[in-house]
Amino acid sequence: MSSQCPDYLEYSKVFHSPKSGGLLGLPFQRPVEACRKFTSSIIESVISNVTSKISDLDLAQLFANTFPNTLDTTVQSTACLAVADNCVPLSYIITGDINAMWIRDSANQILPYINYIKQDGNLKQLFLGAIYLQAHFFNIDPYANAFTEPNSIEALSESIHSSNLTKRDVPLLDGVFEKKFEIDSFASFMGLSYQYWVASGDDSFVGNSVWVDAVEGILTTIKKQQDPTFNVTSGEPLDTDYLFFQKADRPTETQFLNGRGQPVKHTGMVKSLFRPSDDASVFPFFIPGNAMLSVELNHLSVLLSKSSTKNARVQQLATESDKLSKQIREAIYKYGLIDHPTYGKIFAYEVDGYGSSLIIDDANVPSLLSLSYIGFLDQNDTIYQNTRKLVLSKDNPYYFSGPRGSGIGGPHVGLGYAWPMSQIIRVSNIILSSDNDQEIKDALNVILSSTDKTGLMHESVNVFKAAGGEDDKGYTRPWFSWANGLFGQAILKVMDERPHLLVK
Repeated sequence: MSSQCPDYLEYSKVFHSPKSGGLLGLPFQRPVEACRKFTSSIIESVISNVTSKISDLDLAQLFANTFPNTLDTTVQSTACLAVADNCVPLSYIITGDINAMWIRDSANQILPYINYIKQDGNLKQLFLGAIYLQAHFFNIDPYANAFTEPNSIEALSESIHSSNLTKRDVPLLDGVFEKKFEIDSFASFMGLSYQYWVASGDDSFVGNSVWVDAVEGILTTIKKQQDPTFNVTSGEPLDTDYLFFQKADRPTETQFLNGRGQPVKHTGMVKSLFRPSDDASVFPFFIPGNAMLSVELNHLSVLLSKSSTKNARVQQLATESDKLSKQIREAIYKYGLIDHPTYGKIFAYEVDGYGSSLIIDDANVPSLLSLSYIGFLDQNDTIYQNTRKLVLSKDNPYYFSGPRGSGIGGPHVGLGYAWPMSQIIRVSNIILSSDNDQEIKDALNVILSSTDKTGLMHESVNVFKAAGGEDDKGYTRPWFSWANGLFGQAILKVMDERPHLLVK
């Protein structure tokens, strides 16, 4: 890539030709070919094929901009580590406008391309490289959620034994960008490994000690974070090996009780002191995160038990994964359900095992809205439908609807800001089980308008007010790689299952 290529953060703020030719006149926002960080001929073929069929020119342009956005802008570096004359790939994928690799984001950013890895060897290596690098990162610190780019593989191993104070006030091991414990990070890593195996048939990573060490560390950490706050016999507080406490201007940036979080009883669920928004949880048993963890532990068990690596250690991890998956699922149904006076039996967003619960939903995935999307239950499940009705209504304090759009937001960006991601998940859920074509059309129109004619997906959009000045664009983040890819994925799903909604 040329050293003359502009920073995409600045490039995305300028509208480029050719315009879509549709009513919104959306600009073409892909970097010029020489400035794209990763290219794949099969992905280019998919873009060309799909856009040629979409009748709405704005929608076609938005797909062309967003679907390849992760490859165009966030594949920061790739490397090949020589081990016993073999190449062990490493892929460093930044979240977008922040030069750090989030475990959750990086997994979700590349998943839209999973169905094409058999047709492109380099794309397959990109996936395998992300899996290996995530494993290396977990071996540095299983409690961290985001990491900086390593200079070398030696730096990865050495960093386990050193520490510094770089990100805010929280002590970090070298290579860690942020140490917010979010259980969906574990689930995302396991899910990426599983889906790669399903799509490629390649389970070579199961025979690599780096990956197996990471899995073992994850399962050990999960079991530690199932512990209650108090000793059940003496009532004394138990020790904990994870604290997150700092001086901050927002309460979502620190945790209760000097960093250990609100007290919990033993339920079988796993504590998560932070949500996928990177905001602190109110009650440590985060239901959507535990649901995703249960699903992916089950997938991990299947992968390990069917892998070509048949040693005792791998099989033991398969057994442990299956047991933990079932424990968490049973605990969600025992402690995570409440009887709502309007909606009936629904899932709470967070609980503590003592009877306290938080009734909201946040736009990030995993969320209550995404419970069927992540595979925890069927879209038509009565409890899910009850929960869905609540979170897409004014009875969810973070559901916002105004003249500029609607959707679920959250405390991360403040009141009145809806995340387009919630509408994308809504579209994906509708496709799974509903014949309501109009609802899909309505959601796609909301998503189109949410771009504010920039041609890219944002983190969130103010549903009440447009731009209020140079520093207030009416949205947050000029482009959001994860949401871009998720939108592209949704369009492919509509094209595959409801082509009459898109095709000329």
